Amino acid sequence: MLNNSRLLSFLDKNSEFTLNFVEGQKVVQDLAFIHDLKGDGFAYFRDSVLSFIPLITLLKLNENLGLYIDSKSPYFLLKIEMSEHGHFRTLLLPETFEGFPEKLNGEARLSKISVGQSSPYTSIIDINGLSFLEVVNNILRSSYQIKGRVIISEQSDQAAFIMQLPRKNWDKEDQAEAPKDFDTFINEITPMLEDLFSKGTNEESTVVKYLEDQEFTFLTGKDLIFKCNCSYERMVSGVGSLLNTTPIDEIYKDDDSIETRCDYCKTFYQIPKSVFLKS
Repeated sequence: MLNNSRLLSFLDKNSEFTLNFVEGQKVVQDLAFIHDLKGDGFAYFRDSVLSFIPLITLLKLNENLGLYIDSKSPYFLLKIEMSEHGHFRTLLLPETFEGFPEKLNGEARLSKISVGQSSPYTSIIDINGLSFLEVVNNILRSSYQIKGRVIISEQSDQAAFIMQLPRKNWDKEDQAEAPKDFDTFINEITPMLEDLFSKGTNEESTVVKYLEDQEFTFLTGKDLIFKCNCSYERMVSGVGSLLNTTPIDEIYKDDDSIETRCDYCKTFYQIPKSVFLKS
């Protein structure tokens, strides 16, 4: 049995960069059970989730983040929603879509909201001719305005998110040295990351020891868990909304109940007609 997937955060020896490592084998396994995708379709879906999920580390207490891809050519809708707690859920329509393009054409919407906030922060990005990973890295530059990059493993269900920390007063005379160039740091640690990816370990202790041996300091870890907030009550509310515009007999026809399904987790709910009939 696989251990829970984890998001592990580290600091480099000079305190200039953070390295956030996603061990995502359990995440990918759970997605395979939920979404009926085959071959290249699932491989692309896997890469999409592993590209975006490291951004959980940017969320503050009780914040939620959603990425919504509306691809026009070819047509598909992809949603990835996640919380500061490490919970996430995914939606893909049409469900039988099996051949994802290398480049997307359409629109991406980033939405971030916290408890008590009246309206979410929303950012719209045109994605004509971009890969999903390029979309995520564009979000880091344009929406978060940080120097960061997500790297996806081609060998294992893992990813890394590297971010440069702001450094104050580095130009003062008493500062030992200027901050390292971001691209230079990426080039320096890429071989190390590829070696770690090649091990494909699901053990947190192994990852922590490996990176500590590379002079990174372990900061914290967080479970990554697929969790949907659907419920019977929410489904009843959804059917109730339809009744505002559609007669009940048209929805239920000759049946005493209808079956609805959550598009995120694929859970089925039976909604009886009686719950909407006045006594």
